[in-house]
Amino acid sequence: MLLQGFLALVCGGILRSQQTVPDSRKLQPVEAEKAGPAATPKPKAGRAVRLAMRDGLRFDPPRFTAAAGELIEMELENADTTHQQHNFLLLKPGKRDEVVTQALAMGDAGPSKGFVPPNPDVLVYSALLEPERLQIITFRAPADKGVYPFVCTFPGHGMIMYGALYVGTPMPPLDKDPNIPPIAAAGFVVGRGQRPFIQRMFMPECGPAAIAVALPSDQNYCWDAGQCRLRYLWRGAFIDATDHWRGKGADLARLPEEPWWRAPQEEFPLRFGSADAARPQVKFLGYQVADGLPEFHYRVNDAEVFEKVTAKGEEIAVQFRIPAAKEDVFVRVAASGNLVWHSLAGEWSHGVLRLPHTQASQFVLTLRVPDIAAKQ
Repeated sequence: MLLQGFLALVCGGILRSQQTVPDSRKLQPVEAEKAGPAATPKPKAGRAVRLAMRDGLRFDPPRFTAAAGELIEMELENADTTHQQHNFLLLKPGKRDEVVTQALAMGDAGPSKGFVPPNPDVLVYSALLEPERLQIITFRAPADKGVYPFVCTFPGHGMIMYGALYVGTPMPPLDKDPNIPPIAAAGFVVGRGQRPFIQRMFMPECGPAAIAVALPSDQNYCWDAGQCRLRYLWRGAFIDATDHWRGKGADLARLPEEPWWRAPQEEFPLRFGSADAARPQVKFLGYQVADGLPEFHYRVNDAEVFEKVTAKGEEIAVQFRIPAAKEDVFVRVAASGNLVWHSLAGEWSHGVLRLPHTQASQFVLTLRVPDIAAKQ
């Protein structure tokens, strides 16, 4: 699509324009450039941000962040295959509806002005882009922290085609962000609400071999295939992959909520022969899926272990199978606050579960979801 955009720009010529920004606006004048393959490359003026207008009247991504006063070089592409025109207006907080209404009222004068109304609440704006056109806009983010809406004001688009720039302000969970269209949020939640769902992804607080799983309930977990252990549990929506998919694939996914349980940072839970035995060597051997849920298979020293995480009601269950255990098995899962693991097999002592090897062939640890996480 970018190649098509470049070819279209070559056919249409290379255009340069200087936008005039009223003195009452805090941002510097914006230089807009339509570039093609014949253009002389120029060094990046600021942090590169890519934003596309796509089918279904949506911006992709629907939101992004900037530091206060940060210089942004935005590559804006009309990638709408339904051949609709679009523009981009960055506005002062809370001014989206007002500016959209004013753009609609421009009537016959709208096209010649790109449907950009003469309003000092418009901080930055693009040209009215034809399909397969690309524009580069360089601007400085506002100096004041806040949520700055952006919108397409082509008639009929502004009520559903919008997004948000978060300046010096953390973004809320994708599925709870009131500043973007609900349909846009669904597009970047991995699995689009499907449960159960398994996704290999770079995850926070985990090594590069992370596996995220959405359970059939509203619970989710992150399992570390590099260290062969459960890392954390959270409730609500599954992971937000906006940064990962819009970047080079190395960005971390975002969690919609803080984990309600985390494993100790460096602790591996299983020991054989003694609770104080040295940390064992582990090797991930893959997983098999049944009813949409993975059962992880790994080796701990010489013992093969199978592990599956499930949720039922207000309990999380971790099912272990160690079919050929030859020594007693110790599971080190000390309580965290009021979160206490339980097992019907074995004996507990100071947060360590001891299982005779005869009981280790199959056992289950359960953890009750705290009240704050169980509420809807």
